Amino acid sequence: MDPYLLNHRGHDYETLMKRWRKIQLHQTELSIEGGFPVLLFENEAGRNREENGLYLSAGVHGDECAPVWALLEWIEKNSTLLSESDLPLTIFPCLNPHGLTENRRYDQRDQDLNRLFQDAAHSLIGPWQQFMEGRKFRLAANLHEDYDSCGIYLYQLPSGKFQPGEQILMGCQNIIPREVRSIVDGSPFKNGLATRSGDMRALVESRLDGGYPEAIWLYLHHLSEGGCALTFETPSEFSLTDRVKAHSRFLDGVLAAMAPQHGSTGSGQ
Repeated sequence: MDPYLLNHRGHDYETLMKRWRKIQLHQTELSIEGGFPVLLFENEAGRNREENGLYLSAGVHGDECAPVWALLEWIEKNSTLLSESDLPLTIFPCLNPHGLTENRRYDQRDQDLNRLFQDAAHSLIGPWQQFMEGRKFRLAANLHEDYDSCGIYLYQLPSGKFQPGEQILMGCQNIIPREVRSIVDGSPFKNGLATRSGDMRALVESRLDGGYPEAIWLYLHHLSEGGCALTFETPSEFSLTDRVKAHSRFLDGVLAAMAPQHGSTGSGQ
């Protein structure tokens, strides 16, 4: 029997963090949000603030629970490898614990965090910005879900020729097929992939009312030269088991994409 069907509570933040605290990575409390600690995790290379690292985050929207569990389970399988790796690693396992607990997109202030990454006055975003100051990443990956989707899809924001999105999607599509729509949230897609370029600030002003998503803020401020920001989406009406598997496979692909820069790193799965 599928363990997710037997006893899994997708919005149990306390259990999520108990398991994260056992991971062999350095942990820091970034903030307290809605009575819950927001933690971040780094390996030793990440703490040295080297460039060309890997940034991973999940749970910025509380009603998207598969990413937070996939990220946890993936790290549990790879923790020894990643803790000892020379690949600088920074992880935000759940940026919106109040939303996760309440199964709501928004935080305790009824705000969408993924439109607030420009807001240094926000009690979470301000500390996040301070922590991120001076940090640069080869690859930044944000894990999400979409209520309206019928398949997986990926936004890709490259600052150079490094564009691993298509190869990563190919590794996930046998778990959940790709989104077939050619337009998703106003953006053109081809076989589940949208590669954006050009003036991101103009896009934010014209289509997002000046509110910066995490991925665009990372793209503008925290990518190493030639780096790439990815936002992966699974359909939240599909099986939780399959969604977790798809996100885990996506993370395998992300790690593999980093291998040319950090040859000693590979997936434990």
